[in-house]
Amino acid sequence: MPAPTMRRGTVLVADDDPVMRMLMREMLAQVGLEAVEAADGAAAVELARRHPPDLILLDVEMPRMDGFAACAAIRRSASAAGADGRGEGGGVPIVMVTGSDDLEAVTRAYEAGATDFVSKPINWPILGHRVLYVLRASDAIARLRLADAHNRAVLAAIPDSFFRLDRDGYYLDYAPGLEQEAALSAACSPGTSCVPCAGRHITEVLPAPVAARMLGQMRAVLATGELRSVEYALERDGALQHVEARLVATGASQVLGLVRDISERKRAEEQIRRLAYCDGLTGIPNRQAFLETLERELQRSRRAKRKFAVLFMDLDAFKRINDTLGHDAGDMLLKLVSERLRDTIRPRDLVARADGEAQGAAELARLGGDEFTILLPDLERAEDALNVASRVREAMRRPFALDCHEIFVTASIGISLFPEDAEDSGSLLKFADTAMYHAKNCGKNNAKLYSAALTMQIMRQVKLEVGLRKALQNGELYLLYQPQRDVRSADIVGVEALVRWRHPERGLVSPAEFIPLAEDTGLIVPIGEWVLRTACRQARSWQKLGGRTPRIAVNLSARQFKDENLAQIVHSALLDASLDPRLLELELTEGTLMDDALATLATLEQLRAIGVQLSIDDFGTGYSSMSYLKRFDLRTLKIDRSFIHGLPQDAQNAAITRAIIAMAHGLRMAVVAEGVETGEQLRLLEEYGCDMVQGYYLGHPAPADAIAGMLSARLPLAAK
Repeated sequence: MPAPTMRRGTVLVADDDPVMRMLMREMLAQVGLEAVEAADGAAAVELARRHPPDLILLDVEMPRMDGFAACAAIRRSASAAGADGRGEGGGVPIVMVTGSDDLEAVTRAYEAGATDFVSKPINWPILGHRVLYVLRASDAIARLRLADAHNRAVLAAIPDSFFRLDRDGYYLDYAPGLEQEAALSAACSPGTSCVPCAGRHITEVLPAPVAARMLGQMRAVLATGELRSVEYALERDGALQHVEARLVATGASQVLGLVRDISERKRAEEQIRRLAYCDGLTGIPNRQAFLETLERELQRSRRAKRKFAVLFMDLDAFKRINDTLGHDAGDMLLKLVSERLRDTIRPRDLVARADGEAQGAAELARLGGDEFTILLPDLERAEDALNVASRVREAMRRPFALDCHEIFVTASIGISLFPEDAEDSGSLLKFADTAMYHAKNCGKNNAKLYSAALTMQIMRQVKLEVGLRKALQNGELYLLYQPQRDVRSADIVGVEALVRWRHPERGLVSPAEFIPLAEDTGLIVPIGEWVLRTACRQARSWQKLGGRTPRIAVNLSARQFKDENLAQIVHSALLDASLDPRLLELELTEGTLMDDALATLATLEQLRAIGVQLSIDDFGTGYSSMSYLKRFDLRTLKIDRSFIHGLPQDAQNAAITRAIIAMAHGLRMAVVAEGVETGEQLRLLEEYGCDMVQGYYLGHPAPADAIAGMLSARLPLAAK
């Protein structure tokens, strides 16, 4: 194979990975450089000897000869040949590609004769520009060595600015670049011209800390021959100007500095940092910033044997704000909340340490949505964290002025403690989150400390949820039916369909346990549809037996009622079962009906159009509004069992029950009393004029076959 022909702008790429060589070749081509390739260190040494390139990219880990050995061999080969400059590789810049940026690897690279190094993973978009920069510095050194008028003219055309220092730190000369006179002037203190700096000591030109760093790096360059760089910032015209000076040795006692203004790069880096660590909406630290702060606090508190707390705060019913006022209003509310939180957790508002020491500053962050976290360092007692949480909750309860609205919100807060609850950041945050959900389950607007029992409770809930998700497809759900009897005729005029769950391991799971879980997870929607379709098919089966068919009542959850496809689902269930719509009664709670009056009216009209009966369930436990009852035009009202319990002895419940029955009849509504458990209750309800009754005294929830038997036998109403 003929040897490759080298030209100006040629880079020798040495790497045993063909993919890496291909990527380097493509990146170099994008900046106008040509690449020749070597698959190992030995081949790179031979190729550099026979056809010296303008720059060499050497991977550290290669077969036959690694990058360190290859770099040293190239330098030795040039020295043995008596080369100076670029002839046989003596002055060729060599950039090592290392797998890590630890000090040992970098030191070995420079000891082997490397000019610069690049760490993996490689930032591919800037690789070509990095190579161009090193080539430009190498060209500058070579031109300075010529030390003639032509060389000076060429230097004047180079964009970067230059200065030379002797080993004692005195400026020898300057060469301002065409595009960077400002950068060179940044090598001087404000108010100092660069030209008069020649012959002056660096400490007279630069601020003392910068001059000290520059002198230290200059001595290192002269001692090792390595390329070194110094970044510093100077205030100029009221703004910070960031500068990078790269230093290379031009002899035994002189150093060349290549100066570049990197202010734009620093501004870009700061912008990237802000995007990475600041919440774009509120301007406070984001999740990533909080996690890093939490990790640092862990290390500090562990060393100092101090306690700290993590507070996890979530706004209660924030979704309602977004749904009613819009997301713009929700965003504005989050900004106001973050500002109020900042004011609330200022150091002067926090607890004072008993030993008189100042408490560390609290750290506030927004994790996302309406979730905020607060880190409270240097705590002495858990009560201190609870006190801060109480102050935060009180602050949240004050109204927020939002455009023309006055918004009231509350907050639920969970608290985890270091080191009592956990000793790693992930667990502390997770446990605070768990405690926050416990606070919500305890009625919201609460603050709760984490305990191990909460994790067990959450695990049980998670396991139950997983089981509930499988219950439908595994046929673990079934229906029982509780009869509703006409008080006067004693006939069964209706039955209520009640869902039950037979868990394969736990056996029967109480509806009081799995129904709220289904509501929270949204599983109530598919479960509710299954109940509706199964109940309709069962009612049709009873109808086929002949005789009077009872109306079947099915509860609708709030989530089901808000489903825009509810009317189509009900219509489909009736069609599939071939059931007369008049035999289906849909029960809705007061809370469901009152949530959105306009949407409720529209949905009720759609259901009435189908022909089903509509009733209000558990009346008396919610709004109990007569105006809404008239507006919604429902046909049946069910008195909640809490009012029937204690009759007839409880005079107050008796008065309420009588009033509800009278009001319902005034609105031409039929009344069903739930929870009838004694003959005395039944007789009193008959006296009050109640239309229908339901309860254990009249019949427990039973399978469909048992109800069929009751319908056939036409069992009489229990003795009065």
